[in-house]
Amino acid sequence: MIKKWICQYKFLLISILVLIVAVLSVFFFQSRQKKILRLGVYAGSSWDVPSGKEYQFLDEAIKRFEKRHPNVDVRYESGVLKEDYSSWLAGKIVEGKQPDVFMVPENDFNLLASTGALANLDSYIKKELKPSQFYRSAYNSGHFGKNQFALPFESNPVMMCINNDLLKKEGIDLPTSNWTVKDFYTICKKVTKDTDGDGIIDQYGSLGYGWEEALAAYDIQLFNKMGTEAYFNTKKVRSALSLVTKLKDLNGNYNVTLKDFDEGKVAFFPMTLAQYRTYKPYPYHVSKYSSFSWTCVGMPSQQSSKARTKTSTSLYAMSAKTSQSKLAWEFLKLLCADKKTQQQLFENSQGASVLKSVMNSKESKNLLQNDSFGARALTVNTLDSMMKEAITTPKFKSYNTIYEKVGYLITKSLEDGTVESDLSDIQKEVENELK
Repeated sequence: MIKKWICQYKFLLISILVLIVAVLSVFFFQSRQKKILRLGVYAGSSWDVPSGKEYQFLDEAIKRFEKRHPNVDVRYESGVLKEDYSSWLAGKIVEGKQPDVFMVPENDFNLLASTGALANLDSYIKKELKPSQFYRSAYNSGHFGKNQFALPFESNPVMMCINNDLLKKEGIDLPTSNWTVKDFYTICKKVTKDTDGDGIIDQYGSLGYGWEEALAAYDIQLFNKMGTEAYFNTKKVRSALSLVTKLKDLNGNYNVTLKDFDEGKVAFFPMTLAQYRTYKPYPYHVSKYSSFSWTCVGMPSQQSSKARTKTSTSLYAMSAKTSQSKLAWEFLKLLCADKKTQQQLFENSQGASVLKSVMNSKESKNLLQNDSFGARALTVNTLDSMMKEAITTPKFKSYNTIYEKVGYLITKSLEDGTVESDLSDIQKEVENELK
């Protein structure tokens, strides 16, 4: 009986030991096995300008991350074009194969955030990040409802580029950062003229100043935060659109072109930072061949004390269904909140960093001083000021769809010269869309 008990005990002990060894073996195997972190990105620039370093920056960031995490393999699918990316990402989400971390197309953010595709980042941010390290408008671009669903990656503010030589020839002082739309129009009116006496206007005030720039100048919000109300048929909107019409009227029936600007015939051209950093006329050649000296300042505003700048911001988010949430958050931080990464982005890309510390760094100052437009064309102080003044677009589910329609209606109204009578109709049409 005792021998039988001893045999059973030994068998049980051996079974337990075998089980422990098996569990440890599985654990050891899994710990040595590479973890896969999948990344969703599109090829090229977010700002539709030429980019010769499509994946170089990203590969360097991945290399740094994998060095910190030897058991992690970060993978992404190359060759997905920006224009195809939304469909590609939607397909992955439908299949349940969405990347752990992915770029969020600006026009898709509201929809993705509202449908639960993006992870809520509030708890992560509360523990490890300070929202104040980002520019406010950039950070708010990733906010939906009451939560943060994405981190800003890169911004692209609109600024006013000025032909210094033309203004100097006309005896006009360069505008300062606190200039107004009244100053802007006055200068445009003064420089628009026939310079060779043939009766044809051949020098112009501005190119490309449209209704979006005007609404930003007047600090106009077309919708409330919840997207339940619209404000189109107002005195302020009429004043802003009237400015666009008056600028157009200065040129008679002539449509000012980029060729005119390239040839030094235009005083002002609102340009995004990305356009400025890759500017090459006809449509692109080496920027040092520009025939006039430049200065870039913030956009004019209705009130000199309340400047506003239109900007776009690219975002990165975590999938709500990622099984690698800790690693995904670490990689998200590396891309968006790491100073070294963001400094490299500013040096190698075309937009602006979303971190205040990077845009005010010595490296950024030197970079702008050494660009081919000259040390005084664009300064870190100007960029920092523009980023602080940037406007954040509303965040409700149908915003992008409605805004696209609004853009068509306002543009057509301006072309037809019927703004005064059309705004009430546009207001009603938008209200119907919001119901």
